[in-house]
Amino acid sequence: MSSFSFDYCFLAEVTASNLNEDKLYLPVGATSSTPLHKQCQETILVNKEGNLWNVSLRFSESGGKYYITRGWRKFCLDNRCEIGDLFVFNVVGDEKTTPLMCVCTERKECSEILSKYLSRKSGESSLGGDL
Repeated sequence: MSSFSFDYCFLAEVTASNLNEDKLYLPVGATSSTPLHKQCQETILVNKEGNLWNVSLRFSESGGKYYITRGWRKFCLDNRCEIGDLFVFNVVGDEKTTPLMCVCTERKECSEILSKYLSRKSGESSLGGDL
């Protein structure tokens, strides 16, 4: 029986540049996520309703980061995302099958990541506007 890893959550923000480029860079910490490895060429994004989007996954040797391409824009459009929207993804996989990146809303760890980000972001904002 395969052992799946649920060991890495990360925050993704929808920006004008990542929509235009159809490219989302993952945090450097994703390189230590068990399900991801440099030979992995695709991943599946899963929204909270369980819908799936196949996207390409690449590794930038120069930047030392993974990035999602060819599918990020479609995921955002299909989910009616606006610039500034935030997602917390949980990377799930077993190193043998295509990894999943699931929108994470219920897990405590993911909620904490989002809360920390929002409090840090509001502390940095001198304009006092909404996110």
